[in-house]
Amino acid sequence: MSDLTHSLRRALRAPGFAAAAVLTLALGIGANTAIFSVVRTVLLQPLPYGNPDRLVMVWGALDRGETTWLSGPEVRSYVEDTRVFSSVASYTSGSANLTGGQEPERVALAAVSPNLFQTLGVPPHAGRAFTGSDTAALIADHVVLGHGLWQRRFGGSSDIIGQTIQVNGEGRLVIGVMPESFRLPLEFNSDRPSEIWVPLDERSANLTSWGNHSLIGVARLADGLTERNATSAMRALEEQWVRDGNWSNRDGAGRAAIPLHDLVLGDVRYALWVLLGAVGVILLIACANVANLMLARSDERHREVAVRAALGASRARIVRQLLTESTLLAAAGGVLGAGLAWVGMRLMLAVRPEGVPRLADATIDGAVLAFTAVLTIATGALFGLAPALQLSKPDLNRSLKEGGRGGTVGRGRQRFRDGLVVVQMAFSVVLLIGAALLIRSFVELRRIDLGFDERNALTVRTTLMPAAYPNGKDVVAFIETLRQRLALLPGVRSVGATRLLPLTGTIGDWSITIDGRPRAQGENPNGDWQVVTPGYFETMGMRLVRGRFFAETDDADAPITAVINETMANRYWPGDDAIGKRYHLGTNPRPWITVVGIVGQVRHNALTESARAEMYVPHGQWSAAGAGVPRAMTFVVRTDASPLAVLPYVRETVRSMDPSLPLADVRTLEDVARSALAQARFTTTLLALFATLALALAAIGIYGVVALVVTRRQQEIGVRMALGARPAVILGMILRRGMALAGAGMVVGIVAAALVTGVVSSMLYGVTRFDPMTFAVVPLLLAGVALLACLIPARRAARLDPVEALRE
Repeated sequence: MSDLTHSLRRALRAPGFAAAAVLTLALGIGANTAIFSVVRTVLLQPLPYGNPDRLVMVWGALDRGETTWLSGPEVRSYVEDTRVFSSVASYTSGSANLTGGQEPERVALAAVSPNLFQTLGVPPHAGRAFTGSDTAALIADHVVLGHGLWQRRFGGSSDIIGQTIQVNGEGRLVIGVMPESFRLPLEFNSDRPSEIWVPLDERSANLTSWGNHSLIGVARLADGLTERNATSAMRALEEQWVRDGNWSNRDGAGRAAIPLHDLVLGDVRYALWVLLGAVGVILLIACANVANLMLARSDERHREVAVRAALGASRARIVRQLLTESTLLAAAGGVLGAGLAWVGMRLMLAVRPEGVPRLADATIDGAVLAFTAVLTIATGALFGLAPALQLSKPDLNRSLKEGGRGGTVGRGRQRFRDGLVVVQMAFSVVLLIGAALLIRSFVELRRIDLGFDERNALTVRTTLMPAAYPNGKDVVAFIETLRQRLALLPGVRSVGATRLLPLTGTIGDWSITIDGRPRAQGENPNGDWQVVTPGYFETMGMRLVRGRFFAETDDADAPITAVINETMANRYWPGDDAIGKRYHLGTNPRPWITVVGIVGQVRHNALTESARAEMYVPHGQWSAAGAGVPRAMTFVVRTDASPLAVLPYVRETVRSMDPSLPLADVRTLEDVARSALAQARFTTTLLALFATLALALAAIGIYGVVALVVTRRQQEIGVRMALGARPAVILGMILRRGMALAGAGMVVGIVAAALVTGVVSSMLYGVTRFDPMTFAVVPLLLAGVALLACLIPARRAARLDPVEALRE
């Protein structure tokens, strides 16, 4: 208590020093607390499933952002013909219209195999969920609700169990409600996770084909087996499928059992660990700054410590006193840092950055505050130990020599301070180079040609219920009529509709048979399939390479046509003109589809995906091509001015045609494109912010050391000027001193950056980890900042009055 009281009095006697130290530490501790909260929630907390370490996804070695779709026979074969999984479940996502009692609402829906909830190991919050023992006929009209939907639409009433609700115009019996934390494995990044689950019959007619890949597979490993065992068994099974002619391994890599945790987190793991490392470096820089402050202040205390030692104080007693002072400063910085972290978390959640799963659950709770407390104590010991050890072993004779009026700082202590500045600068170089690489990568991502024009376009999605529109002709007629009416609205240039908008989900592929080309064993010609209306290409601003777009005459009575992209044309008709060529869907005989146009590449599944074959078929002809008519279509409305200005007219037009039809996914095409960059923007922004903070702290460190040198050498400078030294000479002398430290730090930092930038290499696009421009520009920027930091005290030294300097 005596030590603490003494430390508090010293801090109050030097409020400027205390404020500078506390604020510096608060920035470092606050940044660490906030990022640790995110890392703990996103990376360290287990997924909300039963024994999640045993869960795997059936996944292929495919492009980033692409989903591995399975067929019904594949799912059944994985569980029946292998002994590596205790259960295999599947699901497919969609959406549904909720009607009855309130305003119509569009919600995300998933059709799940009855054993899915058991496979994931999640019991219901209320009622019961589907189970593997349920038969398809027994639960065909049952439904399980999400917790959010239950609270929002039904007031959280327990009476909902056993009631019938209208889903897509059909009555379904509510049998259960899932917990609030429940999400399907691929929905942790989604802002609209599924809130309704209906049973999926994997043996239904539309899921018996090996070529219909529309399911996502999740499995639980059998006891004692690993992901490697499962992958080996899967590869052997897939080879049998190829021999039987049921399957083709077109990429040569096959599928694997990927841990669910790895797939859910994806690239965000590396990004968050990099950010945690960055804030750790900032804390080290802050500690070095405060240590330098305390060392500068300790020069005034050598006599005090020497007197304490002469009066019998042991070295341990002196170290205890000095560490108490540093811990008190660290504690104040920790309290302020926790407050800054709380504010930072609120700002981060208010922005709602996409691409970081479970970020909304991050909070400053007891565990995070415990981490902050430990970090605070460690910080106090870290920056206080060096000054304490130096001061606690005084040499009375040297202390009198160095501590008297006009004395100079001991060379050993000055070298230590110089070393701290070099370390600060080196750390800053590493952070700035890492941030600059990510910024350059983000710029390259922004330059990617999406294949469409995102300006001045509104997108809305609508789904027609089977009860109201029982056959495909009704669906086609409604979609076409709505498109024509929307095109007549004021301020609208053109309108088109598509089954799935680019960058909003993985599109999926369909096997094809090419006219006049026999299929070899193991070969699988295919293309990502899109169903669009006339006007879609023009509204999206897509590039026509050859041929034509769809016309109003491409209806159900006309020959079936298709527009393909350049990749598909070059892959299946190399060296030939694909216009006029024919193919049909699947391997069984179906109507031939004639290629009438070729368009440029569109980034559909992800910004950085490899070029994929893509085929477009008119909405009115898709049924004739051998498939079902899509009931869910996204309309793209190209406008002359602000897209949102026409939204009320769009709503009114839809309402006039069907008052029970809700609109979903209302946003501009620019927002869609912006969302695709959300994760890269989040990481780049935070790392750039942290690097700037590190640079500022390093600049303050250089300034502090150079300013201290000027103060300590004031008499020497006065003598030099009295003997005829010009101000320019004094200016150059001080600048050389500071820039030498900065230069040494930059050299060390560049070498360190070359060694450690590999941790961000997986996050880069269009730029290498050894990018010459980055490694050239960052040191120049740092040199300019360091020069500015040195120039302020150097100019003060050059303007010293020799008489005043000698008098003091």
